[in-house]
Amino acid sequence: MAAANAPITMKEVLTLPSLGINPQFITFTNVTMESDKYICVRETAPQNSVVIIDMSMPMQPLRRPITADSALMNPNSRILALKAQLPGTTQDHLQIFNIEMKAKMKSHQMPEQVVFWKWISPKMLGLVTQASVYHWSIEGDSEPVKMFDRTANLANNQIINYKCDPSEKWLVLIGIAPGAPERSQLVKGSMQLFSVDQQRSQALEAHAASFAQFKLPGNENPSILISFATKTFNAGQVTSKLHVIELGAQPGKASFSKKQADLFFPPDFADDFPVAMQISHKYSLIYVITKLGLLFVYDLETAAAVYRNRISPDPIFLTTEASSVGGFYAINRRGQVLLATLNEATIVPFVSGQLNNLELAVNLSKRGNLPGAENLVIQRFQELFAQTKYKEAAELAAESPQGILRTPDTVAKFQSVPVQAGQTPPLLQYFGTLLTRGKLNAFESLELSRLVVNQNKKNLLENWLAEDKLECSEELGDLVKVGYTPDYLFLLQTILRTDPQGAVNFALMMSQMEGGCPLDYNTITDLFLQRNLIREATAFLLDVLKPNLPEHGYLQTKVLEINLVTFPNVADAILANGMFSHYDRPRIAQLCEKAGLFVRALQDPDIHFKYIEAAAKTGQIKEVERVTRESNFYDAEKTKNFLMEAKLPDARPLINVCDRFGFVPDLTHYLYTNNMLRYIEGYVQKVNPGNAPLVVGQLLDDECPEDFIKGLILSVRSLLPVEPLVDECEKRNRLRLLTQFLEHLVSEGSQDVHVHNALAFMTADLPHELIELLEKIVLQNSAFSGNFNLQNLLILTAIKADPPRVMDYINRLDNFDGPAVGEVAVEAGLYEEAFAIFKKFNLNVQAVNVLLDNVRSIDRAVEFAFRVEEDAVWSQVAKAQLREGLVSDAIESYIRAEDATDFLDVIRAAGNTDCYHDLVRYLLMVRQKVKEPKVDSELIYAYAKIDRLGEIEEFILTPNVANLQNVGDRLYDEALYEAAKIIYAFISNWAKLAVTLVKLKQFQGAVDAARKANSAKTWKEVCFACVDAEEFRLAQICGLNIIIQVDDLEEVSEYYQNRGCFNELISLMESGLGLERAHMGIFTELGVLYARYRPEKLMEHIKLFSTRLNIPKLIRACDEQQHWEELTYLYIQYDEFDNAATTVMNHSPEAWDHMQFKDVVAKVANVELYYKAVHFYLQEHPDLLNDLLHVLALRVDHTRVVDIMRKAGHLLLVKPYMVAVQSNNVSAVNEALNGIYVEEEDYERLRESIDLHDSFDQIGLAQKIEKHELLEMRRVAAYIYKKAGRWKQSIALSKKDNLYKDAMETASQSGDHDLAEELLVYFIEQGKKECFASCLFVCYDLIRADVALELAWMNNMLDFAFPYLLQFIREYTGKVDELIKDKIEAQKEVKAKESEEKEVMAQQNMYAQLLPLALPAPPMPGMGGGYGPPPPMGGMGMPPMGMPPFGMPPMGSY
Repeated sequence: MAAANAPITMKEVLTLPSLGINPQFITFTNVTMESDKYICVRETAPQNSVVIIDMSMPMQPLRRPITADSALMNPNSRILALKAQLPGTTQDHLQIFNIEMKAKMKSHQMPEQVVFWKWISPKMLGLVTQASVYHWSIEGDSEPVKMFDRTANLANNQIINYKCDPSEKWLVLIGIAPGAPERSQLVKGSMQLFSVDQQRSQALEAHAASFAQFKLPGNENPSILISFATKTFNAGQVTSKLHVIELGAQPGKASFSKKQADLFFPPDFADDFPVAMQISHKYSLIYVITKLGLLFVYDLETAAAVYRNRISPDPIFLTTEASSVGGFYAINRRGQVLLATLNEATIVPFVSGQLNNLELAVNLSKRGNLPGAENLVIQRFQELFAQTKYKEAAELAAESPQGILRTPDTVAKFQSVPVQAGQTPPLLQYFGTLLTRGKLNAFESLELSRLVVNQNKKNLLENWLAEDKLECSEELGDLVKVGYTPDYLFLLQTILRTDPQGAVNFALMMSQMEGGCPLDYNTITDLFLQRNLIREATAFLLDVLKPNLPEHGYLQTKVLEINLVTFPNVADAILANGMFSHYDRPRIAQLCEKAGLFVRALQDPDIHFKYIEAAAKTGQIKEVERVTRESNFYDAEKTKNFLMEAKLPDARPLINVCDRFGFVPDLTHYLYTNNMLRYIEGYVQKVNPGNAPLVVGQLLDDECPEDFIKGLILSVRSLLPVEPLVDECEKRNRLRLLTQFLEHLVSEGSQDVHVHNALAFMTADLPHELIELLEKIVLQNSAFSGNFNLQNLLILTAIKADPPRVMDYINRLDNFDGPAVGEVAVEAGLYEEAFAIFKKFNLNVQAVNVLLDNVRSIDRAVEFAFRVEEDAVWSQVAKAQLREGLVSDAIESYIRAEDATDFLDVIRAAGNTDCYHDLVRYLLMVRQKVKEPKVDSELIYAYAKIDRLGEIEEFILTPNVANLQNVGDRLYDEALYEAAKIIYAFISNWAKLAVTLVKLKQFQGAVDAARKANSAKTWKEVCFACVDAEEFRLAQICGLNIIIQVDDLEEVSEYYQNRGCFNELISLMESGLGLERAHMGIFTELGVLYARYRPEKLMEHIKLFSTRLNIPKLIRACDEQQHWEELTYLYIQYDEFDNAATTVMNHSPEAWDHMQFKDVVAKVANVELYYKAVHFYLQEHPDLLNDLLHVLALRVDHTRVVDIMRKAGHLLLVKPYMVAVQSNNVSAVNEALNGIYVEEEDYERLRESIDLHDSFDQIGLAQKIEKHELLEMRRVAAYIYKKAGRWKQSIALSKKDNLYKDAMETASQSGDHDLAEELLVYFIEQGKKECFASCLFVCYDLIRADVALELAWMNNMLDFAFPYLLQFIREYTGKVDELIKDKIEAQKEVKAKESEEKEVMAQQNMYAQLLPLALPAPPMPGMGGGYGPPPPMGGMGMPPMGMPPFGMPPMGSY
């Protein structure tokens, strides 16, 4: 067989010697090839090294100086495994290196020698020792794990292979050993099959084996198969077999039946044996490779032989699967690296042609998507369909090679099948089968979507789209987009599969949706966790749980749980931030402890409390004191109550708790009632003097003796805060208790106003006496006149007891605490006095505040501000004016104060009161003080409000920090379009500028701006505005930039149409056809518009652009507008021939065209339309009916057509049609035509019809015409009787009409002696001597010689019988001669047969010595094909038919 036509192609990929590999190292022990990625060669000379050949760049081998006994490259990655025997031991040292990282990954010292090892998966090494088999994972720190012990049949065997199935549940070990003594050159193979689940082994004889997966029809999971090849010697016989069996059959499921086949080794290869087996998972083919280079190819499913050839002249010692191409690599002793691949172009023709295995050819074609079986597949599909085996037909179509049946015709075929009640429609069976096989094409996707949309099952579409089962198209989008409600759960699941971070963003977007998140947070979290997306789930929860709400306690616990288990550092950071407070603390504490976060574990309040409780009960007071002082995590209230109940002898723990957490009154009450006064003193003096007022207050409530309280106060003295202490005593009317303490402070020179206030209040009961005393001391030039404290006391006493004197004192005294006394005066309601004090001490701000806040006189405040001219004063005035709504005055005051601090309030107030002129002045001042975007933005806005557009242009040209975009939007929103135009033009916001110019009716400028913006939204806004303004030229410019976007096209069209601008819209769409980015939507929409408003242009448009139209949409439009001719054309273009035909027939005046209809009706799927078309033509175009029927001749039921025409009474009308289809021999057609011929007395055509077509009521026709007045018709009747075997009736009818020749021929054909002899008698009776002689001639075989001679002799007709007698004698003489000849030939045949058998045996022996190029095997005896020449037909010994017998006149021909 020519190499180009061979089903398996061989290619030399490289030769190892060409890479510098010494041939002495090209051996089984030095070369390894674990996959199609790498070859590894171990060299020992001139130095120890390992050569790694990357098959993707084989000419650049990597050579490293490594000493090892064996080297294996990982099947997938650049990981090298090395094995070396430890010197002086039987132990092996194993190491695994990552070549790219230049690092050692693992190492292990085996206690026994490893005799064979192999990568059984990218993560696992299989190690075989003399006794056992181990598996060693490259992950983690694990050591080799023992899998099983070797069986006895492998003892003293050289291990040549070890494999596991994909699930690693089945393992097989293969070894070879010398053969039996009587045939030692035939190597013996042994195999051990081990089940991991059952922990059992089975010993078998085999040289090579491999695992495979094969999916049986009806089974959800594939079956695990093992194939092994054996060559055994037993009782002097060599048996070579290939076996395929199933391992671990699935319970309750279909099982794979065991298969076996012979391996035919030619005589020259008698001692050859299999050394390797590879299974092509791509094509389900088994490759068996022998040591001497033979290749056997078998089908995995059937074990049928496919091919055999020698692929290498040198021994092969190593093979590996080439999974990507469905072949294998082989290395021979010469160093050739050979690649065997399937010849996809020839394998199927080879199997179907040379092997004549059609079923295997079809299966191979379907399995590998291979060419060559198209006709077989189509034929099989049609057979299944004709047998109504729709499920099988659907499966065949789905699996058809190269999708030859995945066409609209197939869909239409399934659509045309009537749906039986209670059964799944065949079309759905077809689509269901396709979905299980993979992805649907565009047409299938659209048709299936139509079905589910019509059934309102859009959720199915979502699932199929998510699973990538449908091919998206514009038509599909149009079909499903109407009324769509997002399924957020489905969308999130879909995004999760491809973009986890995108899923996080989508989930956060949902959480911020108006109306709340459409999905529960917990549900979203579970979706992330189901895919082990811990980080993404954490990111989502941390964002949505920021509010720290109690109802989110479960989720807070959840996010901490998942991170404590997987990423403790993340959980630690979350806890450190303190962002959660509602989680399950005990649960999280336990997890923290397990995660090693002991500090976090101890942050549980319950744990801290229990620790305090335990320490207190065990007497460890120091530990209680330490924890209560240092810990921040115990429950203070609970701890306080416990310590009080425990009544520890040491109160320091309780003091710690109460001081830290604000329980000082409770502490004081507890210590006082338990007579622990020294702890009260210690707390006030040493721990927290600032809480002494609280202690004093509680002691007063507990009716503690005043002496203890006074002593306690004096012990603290200046460290004690006076104001709260005074408040506590005053609330209890015990202020006099502080007299000694306050006087002591005064004597020490205390300036605290609260000290003096308290003294004043205490002396309020003797105000006049005190005032008189102080006047004498202070006002009369005594030594104490200038005493600061006495002046304070005098004024304060007067404020309290005699307010009228206060103003006089203010004017006369100078050395008192003005600010403090002024505040007291304000509190006492002496506002004028307070104003005088503050003014006297130049406290102008406090003074003006009195006028504003207390006197409530803005006029006086303004007058005062003018007088003092202080910025701070003007600021206070401005604030007051602003509060009172005096915005203009306030702005003036702010300007005088040059105060920019309250610009936000001023801006708000000015806006409320429309004081924009004043606001401009204010903001110009503020800009000198601050650089705030708000200020500059408001200044522009204020300019706009007062229509100072020139200032706006000048301002934005100067440096500023205004947020121009926001300002422009604000101006636009408030219809200040001229100002907005300036802003948008300056910042080049063309989109907003365009819509602003639209508002200003400046349409040309708007179009220019829209062109610069170039956004669909802007174009639409400008376009619609131009339409409203009837600026259609500009609108068209905009529209052309919109309609190129598919999603916006319909909106533009609707806008135009809603406003009645039909011509303008059509003009726009027509212009759009010439655009470079013109899409299907434009062509379609223009077609819809033509259908609605310009029907005269519709057909031309459709014909010109039929390939660029969305035909379903235009079909709907034409149907709505009743454009039947155009609708028909569209249906034809869309291959919806049923609808096209229906439309033509329903609307024939507009839509019918005979030539077009003929083309359409021939392609319809619904057969009922054929007959509807017949009725249609019968009613409207009877003259063309035969032409139509000629087109439908191969499709219609001819019987039904004849019935239709017969019922209509126009059978003769379709005579040409019936003549054309009569070759089908349909009874109804034959009878109809025969009837017509009878009526027309056309006996020649009737006779021709009867001769050529026998399917009709023959007897009925004969009876009908046997009495016909026309002789030829009666003759036809006799002919029919003859054909029907009614010989007597035929002869009688012929005799009646004197048609003697017919009678004789009928008698001759009847084969009846009696009829022939009766006819002889009839001729004698009639005196027809010539007829008597002719009858003897015609009926020669039927007339007995004695009867003929007797009749001739008795009736004196011997002369007329003499030719017959001569013929008779000659015939019988010839027969005797033939018998003698036959006997002689029979003897010769016996001898020839014996000679032929000997020759066949010799040929078989010769074939066994030759090596054929390819299977099939040589034919077995008796299996030869072809036919021999037909046996010679013996002559009848009759005279030539063309010459009448001697002495007989010629008879007229029939």
